[in-house]
Amino acid sequence: MFKVQTFRPHRRLQDDLLSWQMITCDFPAEEVRYLTVLPHFMQSMWFNPGPERTLYDVARQEYLPSATLSGPRSQVSEWRVDGRMQLLAAHFRPGSWSRLFRLSAQPFCDRSTDLTTVFGPGTASAIAEISSCTTPEQQVTLLESWLLAQLTAAPGNGCRIEDAIQLILAANGNITIRQLEAQVFLTKRTLERAFLDQTGLHLKMFCRLVRFRKTIDYIARMRYPQWKLLAHKAGYCDQTHFINEFRYFTHRLPHQFPDLLPPSALDFVTFI
Repeated sequence: MFKVQTFRPHRRLQDDLLSWQMITCDFPAEEVRYLTVLPHFMQSMWFNPGPERTLYDVARQEYLPSATLSGPRSQVSEWRVDGRMQLLAAHFRPGSWSRLFRLSAQPFCDRSTDLTTVFGPGTASAIAEISSCTTPEQQVTLLESWLLAQLTAAPGNGCRIEDAIQLILAANGNITIRQLEAQVFLTKRTLERAFLDQTGLHLKMFCRLVRFRKTIDYIARMRYPQWKLLAHKAGYCDQTHFINEFRYFTHRLPHQFPDLLPPSALDFVTFI
């Protein structure tokens, strides 16, 4: 369904940026396809160097703008994808926006925001420059220069939560707030405020989404899922807890999961 080229970020950006991806469609330009976007905890920046109005958010009933900040999602959503779509995506590590752009991530949760409303109309000239580039590598280099300037200008953050995030990821979301308090030497109140501001998610929701995404990773790689075993492996209390959590995030039961996948699981795992 998609062709994906992945580029490694500049060494000075690797603490904040996971990867660059150029995403295009491998189906005819005159066709449209529907893509289910599952809940996730990532922060991304999208640029459309190709034709406009090729990516449509079905739930919000709007086209994504040419340059977009896309926050984490706590609910399932659906996109309508035009075969002419081109997207250059920057996938950030959770919490990176606060350091790079000096803004709270909270207003961007469950929504995609036009970059020009955040950084001003000057963004339009940057989009034009990106569109005039002849290769994705040139586009990435251009955008990295802008991000490096943001990094240079960024002041120190009052409360850094990178260690807490790494602990949550290492535990696949199965960690208590009390354990976090003890290991990162921050109070529950401080952690909760910092997570909401820097990741856009409440601390408990962040942990739930990390566990959910790990569960999705397991399911996508299991030919014949055994739900009871999977629930235990993912860290849920029992199978009922797992089913309720899955239904909360997807509005479907686990055995209906294949209905959410595009033809290739690789597309699903890489793209979102």
